[in-house]
Parts: sequence; structure tokens; C-alpha cells
Amino acid sequence: MAQKGLDMASLNHVGITVSDLEASRAFYVDVVGLELVLPEFRTGGGWFDTLTENSGAVIDAVLLSAGQMTLQLVQYHQAGNPDAFTGHNRVGNLHLSFDVEDVEAKHAQLKEHPELRATAVVQLPVEGYRSFYVRDPDGVPVEFLESPRNLG
Repeated sequence: MAQKGLDMASLNHVGITVSDLEASRAFYVDVVGLELVLPEFRTGGGWFDTLTENSGAVIDAVLLSAGQMTLQLVQYHQAGNPDAFTGHNRVGNLHLSFDVEDVEAKHAQLKEHPELRATAVVQLPVEGYRSFYVRDPDGVPVEFLESPRNLG
């Protein structure tokens, strides 16, 4: 809840720590359809240690976009934790949802790749909304959503 007199924050980007930057970049560009905005860069140092409360970190990162949404992918080379605990039932975990015009066509395209673990297309409890999920290379759930606002 915003306090009176404070500006409401707007979302700048969503960041995901990944185990293999190249594999994740390929997934989000080739499978999801995001655009590469800022190619791979390496960073770390005192400012990053302070910001992330993680001393000695060295990362590579890329920025991707889908319209006004920016997705940052980060791979730790030093001071990272390699264990990923993803899924809907884990507190604090995320899933990403991307609009598609034709959920059946997207599903048919991705069903050809069993490693993505595409779920069945389901009708959501809201009229006109249908979706399915795949998993990114680290197991993050990624939804493809068809809704009335996508249809014209």
C-alpha cells in the first residue's frame, strides 16, 4: 500500500539468476520471442557487493525485452549459489506469463520440444483466457496466455 505523498513505483525490470546464460538467452529469445536489448556484460565489485549483500560476486548478464517489459538474466561466476529451487509451490518463486495471439498454435510449436515439458492447454476460470506452461532451462515456469485483449 502506497503511503500518502510517496510516488508509486513502476516496474523497471525482472531479474532471474540462471545457471547457463547462453542457454537461458536462447530460450527467452528463440522460444519466448524476446528481443536482445543489451548484449552480455560482466560486472561485480564493491558497489555490487553492497547492493546485493553478496561479497565477491562476479556476474555476466543480458537484458531482453518484450514490449515495455525488460527481463535481466544473470549468471554468477563467483559468490553464487548453484542450487535452483523453482516451482509454483515454493514461497518467493516467480513465474513469467507472456501474451500470445493463438495459444493452440504456440502449444503445437513447443510440444515438438519435450525438454520444455509443455503442459496441456487449459481454460482458465475467467471467460476467454487459456494458457499452458513450459519450463525454462532452470525450471522456472513460463506461461503462454491467450486472452480476449490479445485477440484484436
